[in-house]
Amino acid sequence: MPVVTLTSAFVKTLTPPIEGRVEYWDQKTPGLCLRVAASGKASWSFRYRPREGAGFQRITLGRLADLPLSEARERAMRYRVQVSDGGDPQRARVKKRGLSHNVLTFGKLAERYLDEYAKTNKASWKNDETYLKRPRAKWAEKPVVEIRRRDVIDLLDEIKATAPVSANRTQSVLSGMFNWAVDGELLPANPVAGLKKRAKETSKDRVLSDSEISVLWHALKDTTDMSKDVADALRLLLLTGQRPGEVSGMVQAELVCLDLADAARWEIPASRMKARRPHVLPLAPKARSLLEAVLKRREADGDGESVFASKFASRLTLARHSLSQGLARLIAALVADGPDQRTIRSLKERPPTPHDFRRTVGTGLAALGVLREDRRAVLAHVEGDVHGVHYDKYERLREKKAALEVWEKHVAALIAEKLQAAA
Repeated sequence: MPVVTLTSAFVKTLTPPIEGRVEYWDQKTPGLCLRVAASGKASWSFRYRPREGAGFQRITLGRLADLPLSEARERAMRYRVQVSDGGDPQRARVKKRGLSHNVLTFGKLAERYLDEYAKTNKASWKNDETYLKRPRAKWAEKPVVEIRRRDVIDLLDEIKATAPVSANRTQSVLSGMFNWAVDGELLPANPVAGLKKRAKETSKDRVLSDSEISVLWHALKDTTDMSKDVADALRLLLLTGQRPGEVSGMVQAELVCLDLADAARWEIPASRMKARRPHVLPLAPKARSLLEAVLKRREADGDGESVFASKFASRLTLARHSLSQGLARLIAALVADGPDQRTIRSLKERPPTPHDFRRTVGTGLAALGVLREDRRAVLAHVEGDVHGVHYDKYERLREKKAALEVWEKHVAALIAEKLQAAA
């Protein structure tokens, strides 16, 4: 954020940064900023702190191509006078426009962010949509430039009271959306910038023990605390180690040769993968058998598209958070008595998440002696090398299947051991 004495000659020599944007602050006119983006766009803005309000505000003055330095300084000085007299130029501008269809409300911004950016650039865009529900409900008709840092803090603290981690996720999504709006010159500043996370999170190192795997598997098989589809999605997650959103969002078109034991596979398109690369997962016997049973239910329902069906008519597949909610209910309903009481107490004291199932598979494969490169292939962990452009989605199919079969045998042994103990 360099501070320089801007001159017409200096402005003419500016070149766009390689990425992101750079801001040049005028030493001669405090608050005047020239923002240059990697796209080549350059615009003037004025930043100030109103008397009423804790944070800085920014008001756009115009594009560099349309507004020379001298005029930008004049406008900035006029706004400085307004601020010194107790005014708030940005708020005054919004009030002057009124709540017409031309004013960008939070609801409209959220819709644009999802449609124009998240859906085309983020495999996890549905998570963004979910975490934006509370803010959209609260600020749907509020002009986005009127949303203050205090407003954001109050909302996040409301969420934190019942869902601390969700408060942090909501904050991250809001910050990303506001940054996108700032980059597109839809918003002068990000009210979330620099805000500390509202809740503390434990380190992400939860791995299920063998006894926990066994208890959860049997509980999922017999549960009435969630739909059969949610339970089976969680069991498939425990067998394959894929990301929760990839499992919950599975559609029938992704399942190939399910009737052939040696060729059965799950082909996940790049659009649904975190790294935006297609991923092919061979299906070991237990996973294949589970999916065949699920598809029989879909056939009986007359559903030829989804695998794990949502109970909501507006959705084709399960939402990712359905897995989290179902697992939480399942663990809450477990009774800590009998031979499994120590294991159940452990599950209640440190409740695992669906993503912990994925971590458990990765850790378990390592413990079973599966090579690192084969574990990474199963989990679709992308190596950051120059060969990415020549990526072959069918690479290491044999190794992936062998690894998953080793893991399935381990899980099957745990299940059988519990059944024998109960006999």
